[in-house]
Amino acid sequence: MTRQLPLRWIGAAVAASVALAGCGTGDPPARTGERTPAQTDRIRHDLEPLASRFPEIGDPISATWIGGALGVATDTRVSVPGPSAYIVEAIIDLQPSTADALRRKYAPAAVGETPDLDDRLAAYAPSGPFLTGAALNEALSNTDWRSAAYLQDGSDTLVLRSFDD
Repeated sequence: MTRQLPLRWIGAAVAASVALAGCGTGDPPARTGERTPAQTDRIRHDLEPLASRFPEIGDPISATWIGGALGVATDTRVSVPGPSAYIVEAIIDLQPSTADALRRKYAPAAVGETPDLDDRLAAYAPSGPFLTGAALNEALSNTDWRSAAYLQDGSDTLVLRSFDD
């Protein structure tokens, strides 16, 4: 024996569907195209944001870097709301003692890898070769940031790509 839904339940479901279908707000609001530029649009040289996020770099001498949210449109497109992934790409001149300590503690090696930097930052990047490795990457990562680190062989320059998602 099959059980049938009472007619009033079916009627209530149809009425609710019709009522909800009419809850639209009409046409979406017009898009003005005015957006605040993403932070990644500018090259930065301030040191504190890097030193506070990545303590292993010590007290750097100088830095050229970009940072901001990935996927933020700087034109008239509308970004999708929701969690953002953040990126920091930096070329950092370390104190010689800091660079030596990173080499000694984490034993990075020349494996033929080069950092894949944003075009705006690539012009500032050293030519390499670079020393890198899992231990160095881990040392410059933390609970918030996952890093790929490259020490220029024979210098105190660190190239860092870090993601916070």
